[in-house]
Amino acid sequence: MSAFFDLPRRIFLDSCTVQTLGQYGGYLYDGEPIPDSDRIHAVTNGVENLQALRNIFLINDRAQFEWIVSEGSMEEAHAKGDAGHMQWLFDIADHSAICLEDDGPTADSEALGLRLNAPKFNNISKKDKRLLQEAIALRCDAFLTVERRLPTRAAHIKAELGISILTPVTHWQMLKPYAALWC
Repeated sequence: MSAFFDLPRRIFLDSCTVQTLGQYGGYLYDGEPIPDSDRIHAVTNGVENLQALRNIFLINDRAQFEWIVSEGSMEEAHAKGDAGHMQWLFDIADHSAICLEDDGPTADSEALGLRLNAPKFNNISKKDKRLLQEAIALRCDAFLTVERRLPTRAAHIKAELGISILTPVTHWQMLKPYAALWC
């Protein structure tokens, strides 16, 4: 039963994950088909990640995970210049603000995030490092990404900083044994 209590509850959404949620919302939330010509079919684990995201969000209404985005997320989205994407992100940010209202950053969580500035984390991109720092400062249990590079550092990041780096597929694998509890 301890594995159930170890499931991440507060989950930071990487910018690419937010973009995927917005771009494929018809499939994720309404089960609309993905055209065979869609570029997601050419992305390694692209369709598998979408299927996992769909499964995660099918149970989310009852599971009530906390989905978190940050100031860095907003800045990355603003740089894209896509008004629709920004609106989607504002909606998620509203949810984040409610989750963080009484349970936001602490001095300890902010200090932990600053450990990412150590040389042993130099192989993490500047953008990922900033979002990870914010996720740690906001006391997230996990960082959800559809990218492939950051998850290769997952074990090291978990051991050093305590935050799990998950792909939608790995997150769904953790949740699947308990999914019936939320149906």
